[in-house]
Amino acid sequence: MSRPFLIALALVASTGCLDERRCHDEMTKAQAVVSGIDSHSLDSLHAALPPLETALDACEKAKLGEEHGKLLEAKNQITAQIALLERKAARKAGPGLSAAELERVQKEGDPSCPKGQAYKHAGMDKEIKCTGPQLIDMPLDAVKAYFDARHYKLTVTDAPPRVRAEFGAELFVFTFDQPSAGAKCLELYPAPNIPWREAVGRATGVRLDKLKNPGTVTAKRGELALHVEDTENKQLARIGDCG
Repeated sequence: MSRPFLIALALVASTGCLDERRCHDEMTKAQAVVSGIDSHSLDSLHAALPPLETALDACEKAKLGEEHGKLLEAKNQITAQIALLERKAARKAGPGLSAAELERVQKEGDPSCPKGQAYKHAGMDKEIKCTGPQLIDMPLDAVKAYFDARHYKLTVTDAPPRVRAEFGAELFVFTFDQPSAGAKCLELYPAPNIPWREAVGRATGVRLDKLKNPGTVTAKRGELALHVEDTENKQLARIGDCG
């Protein structure tokens, strides 16, 4: 294992209350699993999450904040590593393209991904440049196609028109007034290792040094409001009219 995921345990005496003893018992079980993680194996990483969740619940019930914090830190580290491995796998696979489509996008660029970005198709050394609209300007069908090609888990609803695209700890929620136009609201939860400015920049094409919280971003249809919740355990960026 190239990266340790360790929980520093502080065991209580056997005379402690029942809830405290259960918290530390579950922490000990979680530590045994976490210490044996193979950080290059998605199966190994995923297997560590259930005992961590059980320990988190037990320590929350016991109101042991320090222990709960250490468990949460370990969970966040593992979740970030899962997201990193899944991203690498998706990038390696690349969007599914026929031979003719691949030849075309190598010459002309790929209009299905936002201008300013680029990617390498599986087995190819040359980067393919993106020439399409930014995510915030894409209509509903284009949003679906973009995230589906990149192996995100999609949930689509009709009332209101909405697309949820989930990849590990990363989540995009697009809400539309009209499916044929850009989203009226984009709620973006970056992966734990991605700063919110980087995530918002990818979704809008706005330079990172121009992004302020609160502030605005420039979209094809004009200026959109930007508000970010940036705490120790969560980042959430809301772009547009999110109510």
